[in-house]
Amino acid sequence: MPLTASSLANAIGAAAENVQFQSGANVLPRKILLIGTYDPLKTSVVDEVPVLITSSEDAGDKFEFGFMLHRMAKWAFAGSDGIECWCLPQAEVAGAQATGDIDFTGSVPTENATLNLYVAGEYVPVSVLTTDTADNIATNVVAAITADNTLPVTAVVNGVTTAQVDFTAKTTGTYGNEIDLSFNWGFQQKFPAGVTAAVTAMTTGSGVPTIADALNGLGTGDDQNENHFTDVIHGYLQDSTTLDSVSSYNGTGNDFVGNYNKLVARPFRSMNGDVAAGSAGLSALITLGNGRRATDRSNGVVAVPGSPNHPVEIACCAMGDMAKTNANNAAESYSGHVLPGIIPGAVADRWTSDYDSRDTAVKAGVSPTIVESGAVVLQNTRTFYHPVGVPVDSNGYASMRNISILQNVLNNVKVNFSQEKWKGITIVNDVTAVTDITARQKARDVSSVLDDLQALAIAFEGLSWVYTAEFTISKFQENLSNYISIRAGGTGFDIIMPIILSGEGGIIDTVVKFDTSLAVLLG
Repeated sequence: MPLTASSLANAIGAAAENVQFQSGANVLPRKILLIGTYDPLKTSVVDEVPVLITSSEDAGDKFEFGFMLHRMAKWAFAGSDGIECWCLPQAEVAGAQATGDIDFTGSVPTENATLNLYVAGEYVPVSVLTTDTADNIATNVVAAITADNTLPVTAVVNGVTTAQVDFTAKTTGTYGNEIDLSFNWGFQQKFPAGVTAAVTAMTTGSGVPTIADALNGLGTGDDQNENHFTDVIHGYLQDSTTLDSVSSYNGTGNDFVGNYNKLVARPFRSMNGDVAAGSAGLSALITLGNGRRATDRSNGVVAVPGSPNHPVEIACCAMGDMAKTNANNAAESYSGHVLPGIIPGAVADRWTSDYDSRDTAVKAGVSPTIVESGAVVLQNTRTFYHPVGVPVDSNGYASMRNISILQNVLNNVKVNFSQEKWKGITIVNDVTAVTDITARQKARDVSSVLDDLQALAIAFEGLSWVYTAEFTISKFQENLSNYISIRAGGTGFDIIMPIILSGEGGIIDTVVKFDTSLAVLLG
């Protein structure tokens, strides 16, 4: 018989019960999701069902090496250094594979050297001997491409012009049009003497899967994003229908919709890439950003103008770094982080070298990079969201870093009120008036809610997610009824928790004032 409040006989009782005495906050585990296509010959793949992958090699085994999902995984792991990563496969749709070529006609090597070929930014060295003909060089390039199954292309010698190599993207779709074929990106690299090459860029790739189908595979209604993916990248570039679908699924504007729905509270962020060079590249990005400014708080684009790397793979590398960073510190931004393996474009192509251009890009919702010591380095990381009428200082959704904080805040609020402490509760006016010990365990009043919210605010401050907990607490003290009230019929509580996010530092403006006169010292 258990000890109760009415027991009289002497006894020694000892028991343990796990309860929550005070609210805390934990960093949300990051989960990267890659959405893309795979080799149609992989008939074991189940479309639009998320699959956990443990490495790029695992992705290659599952979806085939050199195809979109494998390439995305390779670069996501390069940036994330082991953050949990999933793939959401989609079947290729009717379309065409991109094609291009390199013609070595007229090449007569006069030195033994290395031909420094790059495919989508991947180095493919090919030995060249003085005994080689143009046809030999073409044959050797095909052999080098064929030997590396991780590359996104296949290659054959042209059937008519035998000094020409014809390249075909492994992946069907517009993705292949962005595969760069070029030479000599390494330090002091150059063509072997006597060797020439005429490059025809990859073109004619067509076909984009309907990403809305894949997103619905993550769950719909209250089950949206039920696996709680935090960082999403797709292989469909800047296709407007794709961007619209991502934005719509995640939730547009400043409303409680999509993954921002109150009953969901599992928003993600999505990044794309861009390599368009020069002022024309910047202009196109500004047009893109301003065209999506009113509602799109989900998508962003990171720019490395002139880079030979694939823009999708740049996005994977960047988002991988962002996920890795926020797995340790949800409030940390990414400025100054190197994108490993990403090759900067030629100096003449980098609109990012000009501060005014970067500033203009950021204000349009575009994420520029800079080049430091030969490495591509992240700067501001933005979403496209910057509606007319919303002050810049109050536009929280504009920052990818702020979204990381919001993901964590929403998760911790939801976790807090899902604890056993808040299950099966009874709503009362004053818990101190409940004298029965058993009944009091589940009795809750406005002050109970206040205690948890204040504890959460302090925890958020301790993690630097909010600028100060004092703001939140002072608002409750000013007029508590504006923020916490009992629902009609005593069915629960309506709560508003005001917070000010911590600032994302990026500008340090210092002026050193000097004088050459010694009079100030001698006087």
